[in-house]
Amino acid sequence: MTSKLNLLSTIIKQASADKLFNLLNSIDGRKDLILDKELICSLDYIASFSQLKTCKVEKVFKLEPGAAPGGTDKCVYLIKPTIENTKIIADHINASRSIDSNKKFWIINVPRKLFTCETVLEREGVYGHVRQMELPLGFLCIDKDLFSLELPDFFNSFYLEGNLTYVHTAAMALVQLCKICGPLPKIFGQGKCAKMVIDLMNLIMKETNFDSGGSDKLSHLVILDRDIDYVSVFLSQLTYEGMLDEFFGINSGRIIFPKEVTAKDESIKVVLNSSDVVYNEIRNNYFASVFSLLRDKAKELQAKSETSSMSIGDIKKFVTQEMKNIRQQHTSLSLHILDGQNLRECLTYTEDVVNKQDTYSSALRLMCLLSISQDGLLSADYESLATQFRQSYGCKYVSTLFKLQKLGLLMEQAPLLPPSTIRSSKITEVATNKATKIAEKVATAVAFPKYSSFRAISKKFNLIPSEEQSIDLKNPTDMSYVFGGTYVPLVGRITEQIVVHGTLKNLEENMKLLPGSTLINYKADKETGYVIPTKDIASKTVFVYVLGGITFAEVAALRLLGQLHGCKILIGTTSFISGKSLLKTLSPVDGS
Repeated sequence: MTSKLNLLSTIIKQASADKLFNLLNSIDGRKDLILDKELICSLDYIASFSQLKTCKVEKVFKLEPGAAPGGTDKCVYLIKPTIENTKIIADHINASRSIDSNKKFWIINVPRKLFTCETVLEREGVYGHVRQMELPLGFLCIDKDLFSLELPDFFNSFYLEGNLTYVHTAAMALVQLCKICGPLPKIFGQGKCAKMVIDLMNLIMKETNFDSGGSDKLSHLVILDRDIDYVSVFLSQLTYEGMLDEFFGINSGRIIFPKEVTAKDESIKVVLNSSDVVYNEIRNNYFASVFSLLRDKAKELQAKSETSSMSIGDIKKFVTQEMKNIRQQHTSLSLHILDGQNLRECLTYTEDVVNKQDTYSSALRLMCLLSISQDGLLSADYESLATQFRQSYGCKYVSTLFKLQKLGLLMEQAPLLPPSTIRSSKITEVATNKATKIAEKVATAVAFPKYSSFRAISKKFNLIPSEEQSIDLKNPTDMSYVFGGTYVPLVGRITEQIVVHGTLKNLEENMKLLPGSTLINYKADKETGYVIPTKDIASKTVFVYVLGGITFAEVAALRLLGQLHGCKILIGTTSFISGKSLLKTLSPVDGS
């Protein structure tokens, strides 16, 4: 199984490299390559500098304001098509023209060129002085079973702004996968974006003739929108890898440990993947169990006089001294909220977090979890929490609260008493408002939780383990271990149905509770409308594709699912996400 996964990773990497090399070789002669800083890590997954030199690339520079860098007469820019990047390039070209330089310019847009950027070039008067090209990279192989488009702005673009730009990119990544592995016979999914991606993929494949390689056939595709389960984003991830992402941020499979952790003079960048034996062993573990594992591994390596690319001493010190405190601080994020009980206690605790000025992201995560679990907060509670939040963290977060409301993550419940349909007097309006507030206070005082759609979903999909259920966190057999035994990621529960039964047939009614369209046996037989399930679990290779970002806790849950059932599960996503990273994209740049 491992050899097949490695083969698939190698083929995908080579396919992306070939696209880049073909574009570079189409530009004759010596050239300088100028990189968007956000693509530097991505390029590492595709090609080395020695390989770039075979395409006559003399030097590689980072895209920065000023004059065009390099000593050759050809500048090739590899960028994400943003207005900021395009403006810098336009300035480079104009600066070059002002001194009558003979430099020529090319822009390679990843994944595709955009009209807004072409408008910038035209406005700056350089449109005819630069040639534009496109590089749809497709999936980057973060690990042997993990693939990402590395598009962190996909979430905001689609779910917040309603921009469909990246739908084409997500679909093209699947087309590339089909070219390597063959057509996808059984497709299941949920969500508005998922349906768009599949429709577009089918359209592109219909118009494009290609020979499928079939290196490792995929038996099922599970494609899901991020907005079907935000709880998994806002809960604290309690796997070792998840915790690292929460508090340091894992970007393109790399993490930077600051000096406070390494106890050295400089920060250290570390590549995190299965090639590191130690990290591969502990990455998916419930992190409290990592203490003993690291201790034993340190003794083992010391006895064998072996070394790892990660410093065992540094990791152990960080886990024992730092992450233990972090866990104690954040485990409470999920207490009592998900089961909908003790609402007043949850509100009080959230207010305490806000007023003692814990990190703004911790406070907002609690507020969002409360809102999701209740289908919105009572008007009085929402106004109170929002006011206290602004007073504690500043009015700069007003836009963040608005965006969360627009996404349906932090909002007010509909009024208990609907407004009158006829024009009423001022006295009637005041009386209605008072009656509404009294009704809300009564509802809160008797702690009568609303039976929200979240509670219905969690019950139908069995997402919250019962109190009687014993969850072994050190040797898990239940996917809820990634959140300390409190919650099973919905992506894991849906995939489990596919793994065990080969179809979503038993979940059809339940899927109607989720937002967006449901895709079931999308390529079913036209006459019967049904695809015969794959009975042999070991023969299944399920590709799970999450649009809008996936958490490392969900990745760990899917890996456990594959181990428990002895099947291959490959994981694809547009990017990786956490509660902290999501809130950061919705907040001011200087948010802390």
